[in-house]
Amino acid sequence: MKKICNSMLAGVVLLIAPFSQAAVMQWTFDVSTKWTNAEFTAGNGTATFNDSLISWGATGGSFTGANPNRSALQLSNSPATGTINTNGALAATNTITHFNNPVALTNRLLDRANLETMLTLTPLLPVAGPQLAPLQTLFSINFVETPNRTPCNFPSVTICDDIFILEFGGLNSEFVYEGISYFISIVELSGNLIPLPNATCARAEVANGCLGFTTPERAATPAQFGFLITTRTVEVPEPAMLGLFGLGLLGMRAFGRRRLTKK
Repeated sequence: MKKICNSMLAGVVLLIAPFSQAAVMQWTFDVSTKWTNAEFTAGNGTATFNDSLISWGATGGSFTGANPNRSALQLSNSPATGTINTNGALAATNTITHFNNPVALTNRLLDRANLETMLTLTPLLPVAGPQLAPLQTLFSINFVETPNRTPCNFPSVTICDDIFILEFGGLNSEFVYEGISYFISIVELSGNLIPLPNATCARAEVANGCLGFTTPERAATPAQFGFLITTRTVEVPEPAMLGLFGLGLLGMRAFGRRRLTKK
């Protein structure tokens, strides 16, 4: 999968028109993502969230280890910093990992959550320049905590996988620096964020063609993000390509709400 992704991304870069020598060829970047809100159902146990972690389940328990009794959504590699070339290779940034473990019905369960992502760019080559104003995005996920009993009513590896869906409004964002337009395209690198079957979308009460992943019980599923900067919009005509070429999380709003079904 990674070889396919890299080859296709390389093909996209080759299709991009050459850019003027006046354009910025290299940037330094800082991408920071944090949880800004989490709401939970009523119940026992302990439910917490901070900038990098939302966790719910048994008090004093853990979402890792031999017998986990909590679930979690964890952000890692934030902030991500480095350099990126215009019309060049992608840069890896933050990761969202869902730890799906059995949680007692009497415990508080995650109801909804919001994320804030901020990208800061600074021109580096051919001439260093001032830091640009940060590009900020607020978005939410549609997350279905499914019952651990049949029928699941959607394709599932276990009884029953949880469903993580990200609804979005565009693949690219645009900004202008010294008269030249640049486009930012966010890429999901792990291959886990894909178009889901219609039955899975219906189970989450969203339209066909939704994008996300399902998480088996007692498993951790990461979504690793990165981004490209180009001087021409990266067109992605087929929904099936979204998992390879990415989600425009910067400069747009992705709306969704998590619907909870009690186990």
